[in-house]
Amino acid sequence: MPFFVNLFFSSIVLILIIKAKMMTTAIIFMAVVFFGFKYKLKTRFFFVLILSMIFLNTLNFHTIPSNLEVGILGTIIDKTNNFYIIKSEKYYDTSWKKTNEKLYFSYNNYTTDPFKIGNKVYIVGKKFNDNFETKHMANSSKKSIYSLRGFFKKRLYKNFSYNNNEILFSVIFGGLRGKNAENFRNTGLLHLFAVSGFHVYIIYLALYFLYSQTTIYIIYRRMLTIIFLFFYLITTGFSDSATRAVMLISLIELTKILGLNIDSKNLLGLVGVTNILYNPTVVFSPGFLMSYSAALSILLIIEYTKNPLIISFSAFLAVLPWSILFFKGFSIISPLMSIIFVPITYSLMGISILFLLFQMPDILNKMINTYIELIKTFLRYISNYIPYIHLNVKLSIVFYILSFFLLIIFHYIIHKKYSIKEEL
Repeated sequence: MPFFVNLFFSSIVLILIIKAKMMTTAIIFMAVVFFGFKYKLKTRFFFVLILSMIFLNTLNFHTIPSNLEVGILGTIIDKTNNFYIIKSEKYYDTSWKKTNEKLYFSYNNYTTDPFKIGNKVYIVGKKFNDNFETKHMANSSKKSIYSLRGFFKKRLYKNFSYNNNEILFSVIFGGLRGKNAENFRNTGLLHLFAVSGFHVYIIYLALYFLYSQTTIYIIYRRMLTIIFLFFYLITTGFSDSATRAVMLISLIELTKILGLNIDSKNLLGLVGVTNILYNPTVVFSPGFLMSYSAALSILLIIEYTKNPLIISFSAFLAVLPWSILFFKGFSIISPLMSIIFVPITYSLMGISILFLLFQMPDILNKMINTYIELIKTFLRYISNYIPYIHLNVKLSIVFYILSFFLLIIFHYIIHKKYSIKEEL
């Protein structure tokens, strides 16, 4: 494996050891890594230097304790009615501690100072497993870059006031929840509303289509693409999958500007290591694990074939273990449904952009709302006949292990098949 891919996996293992409070084992692990990899001496020192930085940074990051009332400083990165998503920065129990967790909760208390996306807030409450019970929330005097997401959400909701406005917003900016999310989760399509590499790549292609209608020099096109994608990343709330995709494409564009030829897998590893250096606790995020697993699986497959069915299936197999682990289930028709829904997703993204830009006639609003309702009806019909497979704890462990073996076998078969073809 390329250097940064090895560093990426080593970083994840190191963080898991540290979080298990096995500090001696963590130090021994770094020593084993130093002597184990057959790199040049300077390269090995650099390898362990990065691991040491991750070691120290992990010790400085804390998880918000459960069943304990704490004060938290954070930023509203999304809001739907009275449901909030807060990205925490630090919390106070006996002293202020650095953290980087997302909190999901409802808050119905009346206030004369409205809470908006992008607001810096102070909240008091308790965390119970994945839920947070908020007793008090107050705005601070500061705003944040996340206000850009709030601006686009307010504009689309104003221009399309029907009950499916959340779907139109989420198909570009992510964050689908509730009953709408359930419709897409049961058929394995929720990733279409989670801002993945798919969304970023579509926007990337759209930008280059627009460039083709101009005389802008290629180097300026690449620079404008990087700037635009980072603005887009802000509107997604810096979701794990969007961060990975934007950083990877930006690095690829940067290497082309500089005239460098670097393996895409190595760039993916570099993005992953950078992500971990910024926030070591991200390795416990389902979005992080799914995104990087799918991306690496796809990069390995496209070395042999560009067949969309094989690529889609490889991504599905890479995501499957984490779907089983975190969500205790999976949809067996996800790869097929993903391919079928690509043109539908294109259409929804196009419609969403129109409503972001213009106020449409009400007759068109009704037609689009009916179109989305038909899509949801179709998905409910499909899920009734091919239901989402739910697993209990014991079965999920068994299927989790089996899914990893299935992924390895699939890649081995593809490698063998196309290697033989190349030899012939």
